[in-house]
Amino acid sequence: MNRALEELSAFRSEPDAAAVHDLRVALRRCRSIAAAIEEIDPHSEWGEMRGCARKLFRSLGDLRDTHVMTDWLNQLYPEDDALKNQMLNWLASEEISAREKAQRRATRFDEKRWRELSRSLSARMRRIPSDGDAAYCLALERLEEARELHRRAMRTETPQPWHALRIGVKRFRYAVECLLPRAHAELGESLKRVQDVLGNIHDLDVLAGMLKKAHKQASDENQDWETRIAAERQKNLQTYRQLALGTASIWNTWLSAFPRENWEQYGTARIRATRAAMVAKPSRNLVVGRLAMRIWCQLRALKIGEIFSDRKERRILEAAARLSGIDNPSAKKSREKFARTFLLRSPVPPRWTFAEWEQVAWAIRFQWGAEPGLQQKRFSKLTEAQQAKISLLAGILRLATAAQKCGVTSSTSLQIEALPQGLLLRAGGVEDSPKNAARFTEAKRLLERSLGKTILVQPEPSAVAEPKQESEPPVPISLIR
Repeated sequence: MNRALEELSAFRSEPDAAAVHDLRVALRRCRSIAAAIEEIDPHSEWGEMRGCARKLFRSLGDLRDTHVMTDWLNQLYPEDDALKNQMLNWLASEEISAREKAQRRATRFDEKRWRELSRSLSARMRRIPSDGDAAYCLALERLEEARELHRRAMRTETPQPWHALRIGVKRFRYAVECLLPRAHAELGESLKRVQDVLGNIHDLDVLAGMLKKAHKQASDENQDWETRIAAERQKNLQTYRQLALGTASIWNTWLSAFPRENWEQYGTARIRATRAAMVAKPSRNLVVGRLAMRIWCQLRALKIGEIFSDRKERRILEAAARLSGIDNPSAKKSREKFARTFLLRSPVPPRWTFAEWEQVAWAIRFQWGAEPGLQQKRFSKLTEAQQAKISLLAGILRLATAAQKCGVTSSTSLQIEALPQGLLLRAGGVEDSPKNAARFTEAKRLLERSLGKTILVQPEPSAVAEPKQESEPPVPISLIR
């Protein structure tokens, strides 16, 4: 962001082609990294930063296009040509108006707010250390997205898929450049080369469309230009194929910077970073997470069902527990609904399937409030197996949250025992009061339905708070059915 201000100053003093390019690249870096970080930290200031630069960035793009098209016209047709001269004159007039517009945007650019955002966002950025696992995760997600765009582009030569591939590679390049400086030292040269080739293809497509728009009627002169553009485009397509295919493919080189054995820890780090950025009460969330995993382990020890021995299902609960405290920065909807929407819009972490990530989002959605059921239209569209797993996970989160609210701070304070008629949950450190009994009664209902067993909760006050008993203690109210 500081570099953008430096380039802005240079553009204001001398708005030549180099200054336009440098300022636009600096702004694109900022906007690109903000879009990446928003997947972990959707704080409003990231969007504000992108919005602050949007109008200036777009006006610079219009000005930059006139420079690039002028260079291509002179490169493709060095000799004198009537159509070329006509296009150059039109571009010259477009450049004047585009420069005036860009200069107005540059004058209106809010430098004071940009500096304020720079200071506050740099503090938020520390949650994602450079060359850390979370940073690798964000870059890997962009690499996987670009690979899919590569596969689509290789099936056709039409402009749209190749333009999408250019954008995908550009996003991956800026993620590596800003988040992984060590990896960028190895990959930077190949990334720039591929981006230049894809940029040439896009520029030629734009030029071809511009010529067709300017001269709709067919002529020998138009056909000559189309032939030259097509030949140059094929040359760049062939260069890209040589770089991207075979055993020496640049895609294999880029992937080698992200060892597959580390993908699991990349995803885990991204989840931790999201928790650090979005959970408003981390200490309480930590307790809920420990209690949820304690309940899971206790049910597994009792051999209630095969699901509790499945490591993938345990990982889903761990992720849901870590993210269960996600707060809604806008407060326009409940935090549970916001969390579900945010997670489903986020990329699926490496080594996760969409179905697994979807279970995390839905479990958090139903960790409190209305219970899942067919009245929720989107939930009702899931398969019965998915609905059952989500209900079980949400039921565990509900019970863990209730235990935390009732005063349980240590996971060892929860003990589940098998009873002939169901399960007994001993909750140490919980006062035997009507309020706590009501909390547990409401919270355990979903888990009871998922397990098909009745859960009796027995509060066990701590020894310090427990009153002296002169006679046989009464039956805890939470055991009264």
